Amino acid sequence: MSSRLTLLTLVLLGCPERRGVSSAVVDADAGGASMVAVAEAAAPISAQKLDGWLRYHRALSAASGVDGGLDAKGKALRERAIRAEAGLTEADVDRLEELIGAVVTQRTIGKLTGAEALRGFDKVTLTLKPEQRQKVEEAFGDVKARAQQGASLDAERAKFGDDAVTLVLAREAELTEVWDSLLNGRGER
Repeated sequence: MSSRLTLLTLVLLGCPERRGVSSAVVDADAGGASMVAVAEAAAPISAQKLDGWLRYHRALSAASGVDGGLDAKGKALRERAIRAEAGLTEADVDRLEELIGAVVTQRTIGKLTGAEALRGFDKVTLTLKPEQRQKVEEAFGDVKARAQQGASLDAERAKFGDDAVTLVLAREAELTEVWDSLLNGRGER
């Protein structure tokens, strides 16, 4: 590794504001691309990036049906062009997918085991005798606590920031639809 790249690495690691580093600052030698990825991954998640992610995946999904027999290299080049057109880097896509996946997964689990399931649980326990109800509530108290903790998205807020999670929640239905299509193999990535 060159001494200039080593110096840049130390500056990046010690600097709380890493967003201003551009790829022009980093040499194109062996470690250059990874340093750019580190700088880009630290960039905040914005509404524009979220819009770009939606455009990117919708365009990939539309293109996958008409790929005309592209080989792996052709598909990779097409993906790169669509990503650039959406104004995203590969690091942006990876970070957004990590965030969206975490939030959508927690929200889905919350719907299945959280508030809706707890309301059903509470209705059932109301039909029990008081001593039976107490035993059941004691046995499932941990389940209630975990469901409430997951619904708060505290872990996701700590990892990605409150603003990023709020952005995803504001567009939850739209993002969940695209995310589900990715998981069901209707989108490409």
